[in-house]
Amino acid sequence: MMKHVNSLLILKVPWGCRRADSDLLDISRLESGKLQTNVRGFQLSEVFNNLKAEFSAISIGQQIDFSVVSSSLIVKSDPKLLRRVLQNFLTNAFRYNPEGKVLLGARRVNGRVRIDVWDDGIGIPEDKQKEIFNEFTRVDQARADQGLGLGLAISRGIARVLNHQISMRSWPDKGSVFSITLDVATELAPVADKTKVAPDEGLSHLKVLCVDNEPDILVGMQTLLARWGCDVRTALDLVASLKHLEEGWEPDVILSDYRLDNGRTGLEVLQQFRLRMGDSFNGVIISADRTESMLDGIKSNGFAFIAKPVKPLKLRAILNRS
Repeated sequence: MMKHVNSLLILKVPWGCRRADSDLLDISRLESGKLQTNVRGFQLSEVFNNLKAEFSAISIGQQIDFSVVSSSLIVKSDPKLLRRVLQNFLTNAFRYNPEGKVLLGARRVNGRVRIDVWDDGIGIPEDKQKEIFNEFTRVDQARADQGLGLGLAISRGIARVLNHQISMRSWPDKGSVFSITLDVATELAPVADKTKVAPDEGLSHLKVLCVDNEPDILVGMQTLLARWGCDVRTALDLVASLKHLEEGWEPDVILSDYRLDNGRTGLEVLQQFRLRMGDSFNGVIISADRTESMLDGIKSNGFAFIAKPVKPLKLRAILNRS
């Protein structure tokens, strides 16, 4: 199945710019009152399970002890927007808590449901706690990525639209907890409504090969991609990768770590597949390295690049274009 070459050209736009554009668009929609909502009753596990798969993959690369307390509570909210709020909470917890602990859970409080994201990271200085939900505010500039610092402002705006309460408590050098409180639902929405918002339906057609010399990372990637509905195969090296091809399974996308064992590279993996499959797949190199020679080699071969740690939203954007 031949892919459009243009899909690879789009991937050269820096992810930070695309995420910043998305955040600014969300702020614009919130301010203009044009943010569409689909409030319904649903089990909180519907959102929790997706977040667990999404952030478990990241936690492996960042050596974060990430836990999700399962919940069967039925809540009234927009599952997509609620997930966006919790994604922002978790992203901040991971960013400012390297190699620490992060916990996602929920409990009943005064007849409502409060969802908490706990971390034992650097905490937030007292002089910034009152402004943390303002636009363009960051806890620690030295640790901020290419985003504009709009995540928590967007979370606050979404909470207002949904009539939820958002709050934060923090203890410098000990950690923080970000919370959103919402109503309990009396019943689940009809099954037909749930299928309309199935988040992973669009990727069920993709065959994805993941190549990495670290088994734990492969497990995390397989869990995440399978959650998105992809047909996933994994391999530790070039030889194991080609075995899938010999068995008649042809990937639409190949995600390969750059540095493999025995001096081999992911670029070699993609080049070998190109010799056998031509341009019928999209190749993506994943690496924490950003040396000029490596990036030039990837670009000259027409492949894409994702920096470690992999951000699920960026990965999803690439797969959506495959």
